[in-house]
Amino acid sequence: KNASYHFVFTRQNRGKLDELSALIERGQLRPHVGAVYSLADIPLAHARLESPNNGVQGKIAIAVGPSAHFKGTP
Repeated sequence: KNASYHFVFTRQNRGKLDELSALIERGQLRPHVGAVYSLADIPLAHARLESPNNGVQGKIAIAVGPSAHFKGTP
């Protein structure tokens, strides 16, 4: 069938998660967000993610809450 799949198993490590949280709170770790979509626009976000040359530099984020007014741009 020429089918393949890839996966990674991870273990939860509370200490590492706490370290990451501290870095974020101090502003030492900031992900680059290239686009933000609302929950209602998840299909658009997925389509953009899957399209070649989608123009996004960074992560595509989903805003969960009333401030989710962005349409694909930060």
